[in-house]
Parts: sequence; structure tokens; C-alpha cells
Amino acid sequence: MDIPAIFLWVLFAVWGACFGSFFNVLIYRMPREMSLIKPGSHCPLCKHKIAIWHNIPILGWFILGGRCANCKEHISIKYPVVEFLGMLLGFIAALLANGDLVKCIALFWLIVTLIPIFAIDFKYLLLPDTVTVGGILLGFALSFWSIGWLTSLVGIVVCGGGLFLFSFICSKIIKKEGMGFGDVKLLAGFGAIMGAELAGVSLIIGATLALAVTIPYRLFTKKDMKSPLPFGPFLGLAAPISYLFGDDLLNLLYFYLL
Repeated sequence: MDIPAIFLWVLFAVWGACFGSFFNVLIYRMPREMSLIKPGSHCPLCKHKIAIWHNIPILGWFILGGRCANCKEHISIKYPVVEFLGMLLGFIAALLANGDLVKCIALFWLIVTLIPIFAIDFKYLLLPDTVTVGGILLGFALSFWSIGWLTSLVGIVVCGGGLFLFSFICSKIIKKEGMGFGDVKLLAGFGAIMGAELAGVSLIIGATLALAVTIPYRLFTKKDMKSPLPFGPFLGLAAPISYLFGDDLLNLLYFYLL
């Protein structure tokens, strides 16, 4: 479905800013096991409810002058920064989609959700169901206009089930918990969006990135090599790469192997 590119650029940039505003709530509340719905947006210090016009992504912070309207305490600049990052990533997703609405939605999800994946998994070793389960549901819904519902369903089962089985076997061998279930659901979501084959490419790229970054880092910092690894950010980074270039990578691989 082709739509004028400039319309998608603006639309998904605005959506990106709105998602960034929601991600601010998700990043703060999810690790604290707080409801994402109740209470509504409020100052974490004085608990004063934030008015709708003060909650406009990016602009709200500047309208308030970076301070709570009630207690006048400073509001961290990280909030508009996350919203601006969401806007920028939403624009990039639309730019890469070349006017294809379904592709734009898929790329938007794969790219913009990197914000909470990075912010939460690196610090807490957790992945929110909003992102993981949300990706499965979105991917399956989009499949009716893209890869087909059966391909999407196979992607969910093969990627999610395969990674879960691999993690289970590894945990029995090393007598330690393997991959987190959040990573399993995240890969299942990628399988739903792009099918098992390209999601598998994401897993390979993600694992390569994780090894390339964490091994030198842990050697340099003298951290325990057996300590838990936040795999979600690397898997998340690999997903849009695989979605955009996975077919080319597979063709190149098949060319040299066959």
C-alpha cells in the first residue's frame, strides 16, 4: 500500500514522539511493577496530576520550563530527549519504508521499540510484555497484508519455540538459567513480523553483535564472564537490519554455499 512519503514522514514522526512519551512511563513504572494505566501521568515528587496540555510530547517540557506546575521541582530533561528520540526514529522508519504503509508500520515498531528495550534490559535484564507480546500481536495482524498469516504463525512457533527449547537445553547442561523468556517472546515477535527465516537471521546477527561487544567489555572491565547478558538490545538492533537486508544476506550466503 503506497502513500505519499512526506505524509508518512510527518505522521510517523508524530507517532514516534507519542510513543516516546509512553515509553517514559514504561521505563519508569515497569521495573517498579507499577500499573501503566493508574494513576495517570503525575509528578513523581508531589504526585500532582499532569494536565493534558502539559503532557504534549517534547513541547510540554518547554511549556513548563522544565519544572512541575505544582511543586516547581525540576523535571529531568531525559523525558523530552526520549520523546525527541522517538520522533527521530519514527521519521527514520518512514524514510526507510519508501511510501509502503505496511512496511512503515513494521519498521516503526522494530526501530522505535529499541528505546525501552535498551533502557530497561541493560539496567534490569527485563523486557516488557508491551514490546514482546505487542510485537507478536502486531506482526500477526500485519501478516494479512504482508507475509501471510500462516508464515507469520510458523515464525512465531518456530522462533519462539525453538529459542525456548534451546535455552531450556542449555540451562540443563550448564545448570544455570539460560536465555530469559523475554528474549524468547521478542524473537517470536520478529518471527511474526518477518517470518522464521529472516527472524533467524536476526538471531545470528544479534548473537554476533553481543559477542563482539560484551566479550571485550567484560575482559577490559574484568567482569565475570558468566554474569547474565542483556541480549534484548542486540537482538533488537539486529531485527531492522534483517528486515531490510535479510533477503540479500541470505542470497549472498546461498550463492557462496551452493
